[in-house]
Amino acid sequence: MPRTQKKSRSARTTPGINAKGDAFRKIVAWSLIVALTPIGLGVAYLLLLREPGLQQAQIERVSAAYATQQSVNIKQMVSLLGQRMRGAATSPLALSAIGGDSGKNLSLIEQTMLDYFPEVISLRILPIGKMGTAGFEGGNQGLRNHIEVDLVRRTSASEKTLPEAYQFEGRWLTSMAYLISHPRIRETKAVIIATIDNQLIVDELNALDPTLGRSILHQHFTTSSGREKVVDVAVAGTADTEEYTQLAAIADTSWKLGFTPSQLLLDQLAVSIVPVWLVSLLSTLAAIAAALMVLFLSRRALLLEIDRIISAADSKTPLELNMPELVPIAKQLRRATVKSLRMGSSAKAGVAAPPEVTSRPDFEFTNPMFQSTSMIDEIDEVLELDLPEEVSVKKEDGLPDHIFRAYDIRGIAKTELTDELVARIGGAIGSVAGDLDQQAIIVAADGRDSSPRIKTGLIRALMESGRDVIDIGTVPTPLLYFATRHLNAKSGVMVTGSHNQAKDNGFKIVFNEQTLAAGGIQTIRERVIEGNFTTGRGRTIKEDIVPAYIDEVVGDIAIAVPLKIVIDAGNGVTGLLAPRLFEELGCEVIPLHCDIDGRFPNHPPDTSNEANLVDLVAVVEHEKADFGVAFDGDGDRLAVVTSSGKIVRSDVLLMIYAQDVVSRNPGADVVFDVKCSRDLSHLITRFGGRPVLWKTGHAFMKEKMAETGALLGGEFSGHMFFGERWYGFDDGMYAAGRLAEVLSTNGVSLDETIAELSHSVSTPEIIVPVEESKKFSIIDSIVKHCEFPNGKINTLDGIRVDYKEGWGLLRASNTSAALTARFEASDESTLEMVKRDFKAQVALAQPDLDLPF
Repeated sequence: MPRTQKKSRSARTTPGINAKGDAFRKIVAWSLIVALTPIGLGVAYLLLLREPGLQQAQIERVSAAYATQQSVNIKQMVSLLGQRMRGAATSPLALSAIGGDSGKNLSLIEQTMLDYFPEVISLRILPIGKMGTAGFEGGNQGLRNHIEVDLVRRTSASEKTLPEAYQFEGRWLTSMAYLISHPRIRETKAVIIATIDNQLIVDELNALDPTLGRSILHQHFTTSSGREKVVDVAVAGTADTEEYTQLAAIADTSWKLGFTPSQLLLDQLAVSIVPVWLVSLLSTLAAIAAALMVLFLSRRALLLEIDRIISAADSKTPLELNMPELVPIAKQLRRATVKSLRMGSSAKAGVAAPPEVTSRPDFEFTNPMFQSTSMIDEIDEVLELDLPEEVSVKKEDGLPDHIFRAYDIRGIAKTELTDELVARIGGAIGSVAGDLDQQAIIVAADGRDSSPRIKTGLIRALMESGRDVIDIGTVPTPLLYFATRHLNAKSGVMVTGSHNQAKDNGFKIVFNEQTLAAGGIQTIRERVIEGNFTTGRGRTIKEDIVPAYIDEVVGDIAIAVPLKIVIDAGNGVTGLLAPRLFEELGCEVIPLHCDIDGRFPNHPPDTSNEANLVDLVAVVEHEKADFGVAFDGDGDRLAVVTSSGKIVRSDVLLMIYAQDVVSRNPGADVVFDVKCSRDLSHLITRFGGRPVLWKTGHAFMKEKMAETGALLGGEFSGHMFFGERWYGFDDGMYAAGRLAEVLSTNGVSLDETIAELSHSVSTPEIIVPVEESKKFSIIDSIVKHCEFPNGKINTLDGIRVDYKEGWGLLRASNTSAALTARFEASDESTLEMVKRDFKAQVALAQPDLDLPF
C-alpha cells in the first residue's frame, strides 16, 4: 500500500478536536514564578539582613582588633617603664643610698634617675621606716595629693597597686609605685613613685593612624559611696559617632581602652551591594532566558516527535522516541492504523473483517508488520524505550580512596596497604621527590608488626624510582623529622600508624623539611593513579641518628633539680629511647610498658583517650613520682599526669609552656587549634604574646608556625611544637623534657603550677562515630544549615561557636571515621546550656546524627 501524502501542520485538523489555551505557556509562566520567587527572597535577605549583618560584624571585628592592639601597646609601655624603674632602683648606687641615712644621696639618685627616664616628670624614692610605713620629711613632702600618698602607703604595706591617673593643675598625670627591697639587708626597703604626663599615653595611642578612629583610655574606680565611676584619662584620634565602640581591658590596670571607628574607617569597611544587584539581575535574566528556551525547544521537540509518530504509523520499521511519555500514543496510533488497514483490505475483497487475521489462511498482505496480533505485541516490545543509565567510572584497582587523608596516608595494613599498593605509593613519593630535586630520602618505621614489610617495599620502590635511601631504622617519628635537619637530606618517609590501633599503618611524608598536608597528599594520590613514575637505580645506607638526637636534646634542656618521672611508652616505638633520654637528663625513670610490641597488648597507643592512661595514673601515685608522661605509638604526642594522679589536658599543658616561652619573648606568636580552651588565649595575651587560632592537624599547625614565625604551638590531641630552641616539629619526648625543665627551675610541683592557672569547666574530646565517607559532608551540612543566634560562629575547622561565657565545637576528624566535639564554659550550668543549644541546632540539620552529649 503506498504511503499517504504528508500534510502540513496547519491542515492537520480533526473535526470535534480543538485546542483551548496553551499549556506550554502556563507551565513556563509558573516555572518563572517558582524560579524568580526564591531569587527575590534571596536578594531581599541579602540586602536587608545578611549584608548589613556582615558589615556590622566586620566593623565590630575590626574595632575590637584596634582596641585590643591599643590596649596591648599601653600595657607594654607601662610594664616596660616599671621594669626599667625597678632595675635602676636596684643598682648598687641606688641600694647604697637607700640603705644609708643621707637624704642628700637619695636626692642625687632621684635626679640621676630623672635624667635617665626623660618620659617621667617627677620621681621620689622614700625609704620605709622600721614601723613599716614610708617615712616623710614632714607632711606629704614631694607628693602631690592624697592619691600619691595612698599609693605609697599601700605599696609600703606590700599591697599590689595599679597605675593611678588623676588631674593636677589642669592636666592629666599618672603615678606608679614600686616596692624595692635591699637584697642583703632584709629590713631595708623603699618605695619608688614615678609620675608621667598622660600626653605620653596619648602619643602612644596616636601611633595608630588618628584618622581611623578615636581611642579613649577609661579609668574605672569605686567611690566612697560604693558607686562605680569611669573617667577618661587620655584621648587620641577622632570619631563622628559612638556607634560600634569596642572595649578592651588592659591587664594589671584599672583601665579599659575604648576604640570608636571614624567615618573614614566605616567607609573603608562598607560592603558594596552592587554585586548583589548584579547577581540578582543576571539570575533573573538567566531564569527568563531558560524559560523561553524551554518554551521554544520543548514545543519544537514535541512537534518533531509528533511528525515522527504520524510518519511511522504505517511503517514496518521500529520507532524510537526521545519522549517516553509519547510511547503509549504511538502504540495506540499504530494499532488504530493496523485496524484501519485491515478493514480497508476486507472491504476491497467484499468480505467482512474477521476478528483475527490469522484465522484466514488465504489472507496475504504485502506488509509483514501487520500479519498477526502477535506481530502487534512485537511492535509493543520495540516501542518500550530503554533510557540511558548513568555510567560510573570504576576506581583504580587496589586503591582505597579513603587512605589518602588530610596530612598522611593511613589504612588497614593487611588488606589495604598491600605490597602492590605500597610499591605504587613508594614510586609516587620517589617521583615527586625527584621533581623537587630531592635525591636522598630518609626512611624510618615504628614498632608495628606490619612496619618491616611495608618499610622494605617502600625502600625498594624508592630505589627503583631513582632515589637514594637513608635507613635510620626503628625510631619515633620525631627522630625522622630531626634527621631531615641533621643529615644531608631534607625529605623523608615515616612508616607508622601513629596513635591508631595495631591493625593500621601508613606513611607520614616530609619534603624539603615540610610535612605534607592535604594538597601534597593528593599529589601523591594522583601520581599513584596515573602510574607515571620515574625510574633509576638508587642506593641505600643505614644511619644511627639516636646518639645525635640525645646529644642535642641533652645540650638544650637543663633540669636544675632531678625529678622522678614515670614513662608509659604504651609498647610503642619510644619504649627504648625515652627512658634512656631522661636518664641522660638526670632524672629517675620508672618505665611502664616500654617493651616495643606492635600488638599494643596493654592499651591502645592513643594518648588523647583518658581511658588509656589508667595504668600511668596508678603507677605515678604508687611511686610518688613528680609526674608521669605517656607517648603515643610513634612518639609525636604526649599526655601528662600530675603527682596526685590528675590528667593534664593538653591545652592546660600548653598554658605552662606559653607562660615560660612568652615571658622570655614578649610579643611572640603562639599557635593552637580550635579544640583548645579560651583560657589559653587569655593567658597568652596577659603575658604579652599573640594567640593564633588555627585548624587541627600536625601538618596544618607546622605550616602556620612557619608562616607566622611562632615560637610555640600545640593542639588538644597532644602534639606540641617548639620553635624556641628547637626545630618547630612535634616531639613528645622533647616536650616532656621542657616540662621537666620548667618544674625543676620554678621549684613547684605540677599540681601547684596548674592550680595557679585560670580554669574553666570543660569536657574532654567527645567522639561521635560516623561513616568515613560521610564525615565531611555531615559537617558541611551543619555549617550550611545551623544558626546560633546567641553565639559567634567560626568555620575555620568544622563549626565552633563562641558564647559570652563559653564555647562549643563540632568538627570532622582527620584521622578516624568520627566527628569530634568539645565544650567549655565558666561553670557547670552554663556548660550544660552550651551543649543543649549545640545539640538542638545540630539536630535541625542532621536529625539522624546520634550525639553523645
